[in-house]
Amino acid sequence: MKTEVRIRKNSTLVSKSAGLGLGLLISLFLPVIAQADGCFVAPPFVWNKHKDINEPTQKAILVYDTGQEDLILQVKYDGPVEEFGWLVPVPGMPTVQKGSMECFYELSRYTQEHWEPRTPVVGMTRSGTMGIDSAGGSPPPPVKVIEIKTVGAYEVAVLSARDTGSLEDWLEANGFSFPKGKEAVIDTYVQRDWYFVAVKINLRKGSGFQLVSGTPRQAHDVKSAVAEKLASGELQPLRLSFASDQSIFPLKISSVNGTPSEVQVYVLSPEPLVEKTMFEKKFPEVRHIALEQNARRLQMLQRQQEMIAAIRRQRFPEEGGFSGQPYETNIPMNLILKQSVPYEALLPYAAVTGKDFPACSREIPRFQKKTWWLTKQTWTFKPNDMRDLVFQPAAAAFAEDLASEEGYYVAQNLARLGSNAVPALLQALQSTNAIVRIHAASTFDDMGGGGPSMVRDPRVQDYLPVLFKDPEAEVRMDAAETAGDNWNSKFAEPLLILLQDENEGVQHAAVFALKRNYQGKSQNLPALLSMLKSKNLMVRASALEVISDPTVPIAREDVLPLLGSTNMRVVNIAIARLERDGVSFDDLAPLLHSDSMLARLTGLSVLQRLDDNNAAIEMVLPLLRDPEQPVRGRAWKLLEKLSGQEIPADQTDQWAQWWTKNKSTLLLADYTKAIETEPTNGGTYHIRACLYYNEQKFPEALVDYRKAVELGSDERDYSVFRIWLIRARRGEKEAATQELAAYLASRKTGKPDDWPSKVGRFLAGQLTERDFLEAARDSKTRTDQEQHCEACFYAGSKRLIEGDQATATDYFKQCLATKVKTFEEYQSAAAELKVLPVSPAK
Repeated sequence: MKTEVRIRKNSTLVSKSAGLGLGLLISLFLPVIAQADGCFVAPPFVWNKHKDINEPTQKAILVYDTGQEDLILQVKYDGPVEEFGWLVPVPGMPTVQKGSMECFYELSRYTQEHWEPRTPVVGMTRSGTMGIDSAGGSPPPPVKVIEIKTVGAYEVAVLSARDTGSLEDWLEANGFSFPKGKEAVIDTYVQRDWYFVAVKINLRKGSGFQLVSGTPRQAHDVKSAVAEKLASGELQPLRLSFASDQSIFPLKISSVNGTPSEVQVYVLSPEPLVEKTMFEKKFPEVRHIALEQNARRLQMLQRQQEMIAAIRRQRFPEEGGFSGQPYETNIPMNLILKQSVPYEALLPYAAVTGKDFPACSREIPRFQKKTWWLTKQTWTFKPNDMRDLVFQPAAAAFAEDLASEEGYYVAQNLARLGSNAVPALLQALQSTNAIVRIHAASTFDDMGGGGPSMVRDPRVQDYLPVLFKDPEAEVRMDAAETAGDNWNSKFAEPLLILLQDENEGVQHAAVFALKRNYQGKSQNLPALLSMLKSKNLMVRASALEVISDPTVPIAREDVLPLLGSTNMRVVNIAIARLERDGVSFDDLAPLLHSDSMLARLTGLSVLQRLDDNNAAIEMVLPLLRDPEQPVRGRAWKLLEKLSGQEIPADQTDQWAQWWTKNKSTLLLADYTKAIETEPTNGGTYHIRACLYYNEQKFPEALVDYRKAVELGSDERDYSVFRIWLIRARRGEKEAATQELAAYLASRKTGKPDDWPSKVGRFLAGQLTERDFLEAARDSKTRTDQEQHCEACFYAGSKRLIEGDQATATDYFKQCLATKVKTFEEYQSAAAELKVLPVSPAK
């Protein structure tokens, strides 16, 4: 039967289609922004119907599963109704049925409520094609009219064509005006044996493509109602069902219209799908957004720093407004993408069922039977940019882009797919390309909102130990952090190894994981305690941080070296541990002499919490000459508080003179009061005796040293040595030596050949000066300095007793050169040099 189509010659071709991929919805709501006086709260949800229903030129719902596609199409057209013509190519024989606007309403409400509003992307696309095999047998006619039917408000003809010219002739004969020079577009579909669905408006029930007849009033009313719905994008949709090897949306045909088109597509499939080329077209936009966000973040941090500096200048003018180290501004692009990719730039995905969309379930019965992945995308295309949109499995598509510069952004989209992405993720983590592995491992972060559901997958859990050994530090770090959040006892041993990693970030991640899951009496403790002996201070600090249990005994000598580090994390870990057991002035010396300004500032902060003001003054005074203003300012403020003096900060000589004049009196008063409070403390007697000694008040010093020996203290050996020095200076050297030898023979503290015993043997004449100084050497720098400080003082004191003032002076100077300022030998050597005559220059 011959069917004639009468549509005006100047009618235009309209092709309405759309497409994109699917994925898991993870909440995209922005966190509540808390402020001092209130907070911002998201307003109640209000559906914006106009945005999704009335605005897009084309909108579509694409349901794809096992080679079968349902394409629900909706068009917006505001020209004369009788001039409307719509040609839709599809790769398989279509069944054309009525669609439902309710399905569009449901999807629009759902996606608006659960996802942040999307910004349309203006993009160019590359061609993506799909075809079907021609049927065998005798050659078909040039254009075969397979079916003509009325579908709601439309008259529909389903066609197949053997050549482009014949199809053009058929379209023209039936009133479709095809633009000149656009034959190549339709030829791409003919060459692939696609079918065509030709559509016009049906203004009344009747046969063929006949125009409406009847009274003008009736025609006008019908056309007005149809035109209004068509122009608003709410005329009843068409549902095309056809077989296809790929999920596809035929958009290229729309390019013949010569006008831009906004295309909005909902895609539903059992696995997440994506239109890969359009996804990649987002990269420049995402890069731009990330750069802008990073710039704003740095500006905010800079303003905060400036505000802190201004407050500190007002409250602490002596420190010069110091507010910390400046922020890094020369940040690599890949790190910016990792830190600054906005949630709203990620593709939206959700796992849904028929219960979420009852209207869609009624329209497409197979929709009720399983879980589907939903995604929604909106694009605006220029005519030259239009191509057929092909949707492919999103996990594999994302994995292919992990090697790109935008790999961090790609990874966060991959993370949104949850366990669905695990096979692609594991394959990427085994790549020989380090960049791919780094980007893949970043999916373990919860930046994209989908990380945890994926990293808790047993397949990922089983693979984490392999990543602990990855050559790339960033992969090891991400794996360690993930292990901490998803603990398994099998992670303990490899994480203990990572505590000794050469990369500080990896160490810190391992600390985080072990500390969260640490048990004080677990099998991990022996390994952790052995690390406290490591020569690598960062390893030692990491082990100390994991052992957070205060009941675990830790030797102070394992902690004290950490205070000499220039790494503030190491220093702070040591201080936290030492303050549990009590920090001494000697402990703080490495901090106050550190090359790190922050370490010196930290030392001053801890110093003011100790309860010996005069001892603190002694340590703070040198910092008045510190090269950094914040240190000088904080030292001066602390001196004012400790001393009660109002000497200007820049008058360092005046401060020194005041201390020289009052030091002995103040310190002696302090220790005398301490002895009255606790008369059985031998250590306090020893310290006061040293003060008397430095003032050359030898009778008073001798009484206190003997009292210290009698009561017993940690300094008992050194009290005995000072007794020998005082008696020898008073002419009682022989008797003093006999007393010292008897003490050494009966000595019960320490080891027979430890350093104090060598000091005593030297004073008693049992060890030569040369051998004594040689015995002071030690492989540990700090121990070597301390023992040489003591050795030079005692060697100098013995030379002084023998009357050799010149050599004694040299030894005392060597003692000061060790800079072990907290040792009593250093202070006594300084006191001797003040009363000795100045030696002539050599």
